[in-house]
Amino acid sequence: MAFLFEIEFKAPHTYIKEYIESFAKEKGVDVSVLQSGGKITLVGSEADETLAPFLEALAVRLPASIFMKGSSHRIIDKPVPTVSERRKSLLPHAIGLCPQCMEEMFDPASRRYYYPFTACRCCGAHYPFFEHYPYTRENSAMRFFVPCEACRAEQQAHPFREGYPLISCHDCGISVRMSDRESERYANDPESFKRMFEVAARAIGNGKRVRIKTLFGDRLFFDPMQTEREGDKVMLLLDASRFEHRCAVIKEEIHAALSIERPLIHAAVSDPSLFDIFGKVTRVKYPDEGFTILLAKELLASGYDHIAYRPCGPACETDYVIDYDVEVDPQREMRLFINKSVRCIVDGERAVFPLRFERRSDRIVVAHGMAAVGGADGVLIDRMEKFDSAETSELYLLEGEEAPFSHSNTVRFPQAQASVMSVLLEHGLTGERSVGIYFSEEPTFIYHNGKQPIVAVPPMRFDPDGLEKEIAGLREGSDRLVENFRSGFPDIAGRLFGKKGVKDIFEAAAVIMDLPEEGFDAVGDEALKFSGKGGLQIDTRVEKNRFDPYAFLASLMSYRLAGVESSLLAYSIFESFGDYVTDIATQLKNRSKADHIVLCGKAFGNPSLFSRVRKNLGSQRILMNEVLPIDRENALFGALAL
Repeated sequence: MAFLFEIEFKAPHTYIKEYIESFAKEKGVDVSVLQSGGKITLVGSEADETLAPFLEALAVRLPASIFMKGSSHRIIDKPVPTVSERRKSLLPHAIGLCPQCMEEMFDPASRRYYYPFTACRCCGAHYPFFEHYPYTRENSAMRFFVPCEACRAEQQAHPFREGYPLISCHDCGISVRMSDRESERYANDPESFKRMFEVAARAIGNGKRVRIKTLFGDRLFFDPMQTEREGDKVMLLLDASRFEHRCAVIKEEIHAALSIERPLIHAAVSDPSLFDIFGKVTRVKYPDEGFTILLAKELLASGYDHIAYRPCGPACETDYVIDYDVEVDPQREMRLFINKSVRCIVDGERAVFPLRFERRSDRIVVAHGMAAVGGADGVLIDRMEKFDSAETSELYLLEGEEAPFSHSNTVRFPQAQASVMSVLLEHGLTGERSVGIYFSEEPTFIYHNGKQPIVAVPPMRFDPDGLEKEIAGLREGSDRLVENFRSGFPDIAGRLFGKKGVKDIFEAAAVIMDLPEEGFDAVGDEALKFSGKGGLQIDTRVEKNRFDPYAFLASLMSYRLAGVESSLLAYSIFESFGDYVTDIATQLKNRSKADHIVLCGKAFGNPSLFSRVRKNLGSQRILMNEVLPIDRENALFGALAL
């Protein structure tokens, strides 16, 4: 009799599977671990007395993941499989640390005590050192460091570091220097590394700023109570038990923030004492890599439960610098959106790419500086420069972009159609009729007839150069609206209608509301500040079968002249767009007899908009990306089905 323990894991990433295999090897338990069909399946013998204690220990030790959902177990009357998939090639990921590596980094008896580059085959920052495929030490920035005898032994037999390309420790790894305006010191052993982080934490406690070249990019760390109260920043929460004291978050958001992927979470600030520092809405992060984790440990010992950081460059002015002589190539942070009914990646690269799908294709897709390349193991999506070479019968290139190479069979494809197809492809529904909405800056409605995606309601072209004329000519009295707005808000009108102009409607909306930042994210953050129960009706009318951006902006100008506060106005924008989107989508679905409604584009990562759409659609099922970001990069996968 075989015992099957199944974990629902909605991603092709293998680090959780790798962890289970490594843990089983460490415990000496005879199990097989398989991953396919959105599940990780652990198979053992029901008669094995070591299996139950192993599963109990695994429940405690297994890292949480944003892609992991429920689990179940069952017994089958079949032989126990003996085939192992462990020898498949690894991909260079960039995630947090597993429990084993965390313990090792804080164990004074370990060879990696306070070593910030600690990682294993199942966790850590591989990608920043990775240069090009195939993923080997020779193709990484670690090729300049020769593993010591102990590390070489681990590569041969250690359950968690067997075959790990970037293995290192204090004896054979990277030394780090800390400098201020007067002196420089090096850390290359446990004592000097610990002292370095103690000094850094003490400096932050004294109101100093510390720039650290972390494995995920340069970050400037500081105490926002003492310095840099203004400006864009991330709240770094050091104590997991204090999440709900500092931010208004649901349990799912806390679990996601603590997951091994360590995403950025947008959250409302619940502590009034922090409003002047972080505002009422901020980005929240839990320590995610070696340098940040070790600094957090020392700050916790000093009584801090949070500090702040902001991404910066190597030229950033600061009091202390922690640096090292190895180039790293960080990825853009993953931003996660969580609603009670959905969880999706809004944008970002880290912990998402590289991504391999078990799909055969000899097509190469290029978009947003990335490529989807087919091979023996399936389609791999990663930054274009990571691929040395590839052969293809056809090149699919995103509209408006140029590839660094040419191909005789090049096909241009649009973002909206490819994004909608990415959702259907993820769910295995490319042969069914669907209505899709791609909403990044303006909504585009797509009808997929089961064979191809067709634009049903295109976005109206927005012309910033003719903005004033378009608004003034909307209807009778619109010219007076423009005159009154110029009179009431001359500075704002100058920015809105001036020569520099605005790029899109959300940048224009931010200017009308006089927000400190401009663009979609600024309007979204402002909407999260609204604590009322309902918004105003913003004009989202359709003109000639298209959304009219000028009527929309004219409506905002009218409300601004009436003295409506910016948070209510921002909230109303998303609520009104939610009504517009669901109204058009429902009409299209009913007329076409479509089976599904697909949502994609970063706008649906806004809580106000998504909640309104979810409410309006009632019990209807909504399809969204589960593995890929809902915007931009999902086109690389969707274009495979065009």
